Order: sequence, then C-alpha cells, then structure tokens
Amino acid sequence: MTARTFVPFDSLWQMRIDVPYSLLVRDGDYAWSCGQLALDGDSNVLAAGNLAEQSSLVAGYIAQVLERGGLGPEHLKRLVLYYVPDGPGTEQIEHMWSAFRSVLGDDVLLDPVPVPHFYYDGIVLEVDAFAGPIVDDRFEWVSIDTPSSDVNSSIETISTEGLLTSRWFAPTTRLADTAADLEARGLVHDAGAVVSAGPFADRVRGSLLYVDGPCAEQHSSANNVRVTSRRADGFGWVAARSTDASKGLVEQTEQIMDAIAKCLDDQGVGFDAVVKSTTLYVGGSSAEELHDNMSVRNRRYEKPGPASTGLPVFGFADPATLVTVDVLYLS
Repeated sequence: MTARTFVPFDSLWQMRIDVPYSLLVRDGDYAWSCGQLALDGDSNVLAAGNLAEQSSLVAGYIAQVLERGGLGPEHLKRLVLYYVPDGPGTEQIEHMWSAFRSVLGDDVLLDPVPVPHFYYDGIVLEVDAFAGPIVDDRFEWVSIDTPSSDVNSSIETISTEGLLTSRWFAPTTRLADTAADLEARGLVHDAGAVVSAGPFADRVRGSLLYVDGPCAEQHSSANNVRVTSRRADGFGWVAARSTDASKGLVEQTEQIMDAIAKCLDDQGVGFDAVVKSTTLYVGGSSAEELHDNMSVRNRRYEKPGPASTGLPVFGFADPATLVTVDVLYLS
C-alpha cells in the first residue's frame, strides 16, 4: 500500500455515535469519501426536506473535503447521489445536477439513486464522492442510464472485460427481469444483489469501474453467504450478501462480515487495507436499526478507518437478502 491521507470524520460534522471511519481516504492519486450530508457541525439537519438546497450545501462540503485531502474538483470522477424521490419525473434530478455542476464542474459523472428514507429526519440526499488523477490511464468510470423497457438492447454492447466494480439499480416492477438480463450478459456480479430503485423509477442505472488490464473474478458460497471478489493491479473488491431468509438484518450483517474477513484473509490482506465500504440494507429509519447494523461492521475497523457509507434501499432482487456489503481495498 502507498502512503495514505485520512481526513478525520469529525472535522466536518459529528455523528451521533462514535465511528471508526474517515471523511475521506486518499491513497496516491485516488480518493474516496464517506456519504456527505447537509448537516451542521453538531449534526443538525440543514434545509430540511429541500433537495435543491441540500444539493448546494453538500456540493460545497465535497469541495472542502477534497481540499483537506489535497485535491480539487478537477480530480472528481463520480458522485453517487442517493436521494428521496417525491414522485415520478426528472425535475428533482435536474435540480441536483444543476447544483452540483455549478460548484464542481461539468466533467464529473453524476449517478442519481432513489432511496426510501434516511436516518436523519429531513435529510433527502446523501452523496458519495470518488476522485482520481485528472488524466487517468488506469481506470475508466462508466455510468449506464437506460429505460427499463429497453435494457437488453442498451446493454448488449457493454463490455465485461476489465470490470472491477459494479452496482445496478432497477425499477421495482422490473427488478427480477432486469437482474436476469444483466446476469445473462455477465454485467452483474450477483443477480440477487441488484437493488430496487423503488416504485417511481422507470430507468435502469449502473455504476461501473473498469481497469486497464486483467481482472480476476472469484465466487464462493458458504453458510448462506454469497461472495464475489475481483482483483486487478493492486486493487481488490469484495461484495457479499446473505441468502438466509431466517436471519434478521443484524444476523445477516454478522454473516457477511465474517465471510468478507475470510475472503480478505485468503487474499493476504485485512480490513486495514480497505479504503471504501458501502452497505445497503432494507430497514426503517430508526436510530436503533442503523446503530445495531453499524456496530457489527464497526468492530472490524480501527481509526482512522476507511470511508464508509450505509443507507437503506427499497429492496434487492433476492427478497431473502436484507443487506449487502462491498469493500474496495488496495494491497
């Protein structure tokens, strides 16, 4: 691993529980943020329920966090915009895009992802930021956005060669069919992990990261946990989910973290190598649900820790799955 820069989690705002994570992790020319929210320094919600205002606030926070990590907006590659939809239509998305473009420029990819709610009452937006070299010959960041009724023709030309990470979101009404279509093309690491984009969505969206060079993929399944790992040129990605419908959210998270720990160990690294963790789960907006789930994951890390994002989603293609976790590491 190269030398890392960690922007402390509490340098911008305080979470209601202590967490072993960083606001931003920079490793060489690359950087990953935790989910950015419209909060003040004491974790009070700003511009409650106002997506446009929260977009402007979060865009400013991202610029601050990048600066503290020694980077600028010109280094941004992708923003994942998790937002609470107020109905069908694209007006909300256009408001978000306008706010982020005005602060962070026109070159960054913007991936809007609808979610049902957030833990903080009044928060309607959370944003992950990913940065890299201005000229990047190592990775290609790709966003897919296609009508759900035209998935097959839209994905038939998408390459699977060099695919390092991928995450897909599809309308609830087309979730199973879309997952099957993506699996047939080899574009999804695990069809059951395709995420529901909710009742208002009518488009399929994918966030893909390609590496310039060979990428090895492995699959395993044990104790009702499916694990996929991909490795390429010092980077590794591990994604896992439970298929045990008899287990609750916390129990599934325990199973998943055990499986990820074993996979990392098999690959000669530990959780200290992780730079970004993303957890998507099906659950309510209560503090108890968030904290119980988070405490299971927190035990695997020590400060300063990786950038981490955890948030509820509408569901998964496999209804037995209540939570998915994926980690990106450097070895």
